Amino acid sequence: MSSRTALIVGATGLVGRELLNVLLENDHYSKILIVGRSSPSVKDNRIEELLINFDDLANYKDQISANDYYCCIGTTMEMAKSKEAFYRVDFTYTMELAKMSKEDSMCDQFHIVSSYGANAQSGLFYNAVKGQVEDALKELNLRALHIFQPSLLLGYRKNFRLWEELAKVASGVLSFFIIGSRLKFWAIEGSEVARSMFYVALSGETGTHVHKPLEMKRIAHTKEYKGDNSVTADV
Repeated sequence: MSSRTALIVGATGLVGRELLNVLLENDHYSKILIVGRSSPSVKDNRIEELLINFDDLANYKDQISANDYYCCIGTTMEMAKSKEAFYRVDFTYTMELAKMSKEDSMCDQFHIVSSYGANAQSGLFYNAVKGQVEDALKELNLRALHIFQPSLLLGYRKNFRLWEELAKVASGVLSFFIIGSRLKFWAIEGSEVARSMFYVALSGETGTHVHKPLEMKRIAHTKEYKGDNSVTADV
């Protein structure tokens, strides 16, 4: 078994939960550090938990260290209740973690779940914040930054979201009629995102890279990622 350590922030969410399962299926990591407000339901002797209040994240700097950081935190306006609270979760917490990873001499890679519509100039608040996060992360010049941009995420969530359930139904119907480049806008399973994150991490590729839905699906199912030069960009 490898002596590498993984860190997952957001391990109780859709992608984070699937990612934890993927990491436990493999022996690439001897330790998996879970950082969050609550414990994951799965137990394993490789898992170490650090339950925190994210508003005090900086106070845990000495306890947070890993080879590969996986940032899977995120919220919705419905859950956050205000733009300020949404921004704090999606931007402030993420950037604090990223800055900690940059100062962590052990860290090789930083992986983050963003959104396909991320654009700092977007008129949609959600997409604009996601874009601002991506831009700020790129400015950190991390050794390896991998940004995953799923479209509609499919999978079990603890919190019922009516608009997502309706979108899933529409996705199932319309997927029979969607062809060509428009496929990249359509749904992707949380498990596919998680598996693509793991296989990208295995590559050890440095630099800044953005991974879009079709590429993530391809990586998840082929279980292989050879770097940007080996895939067709989803643009």
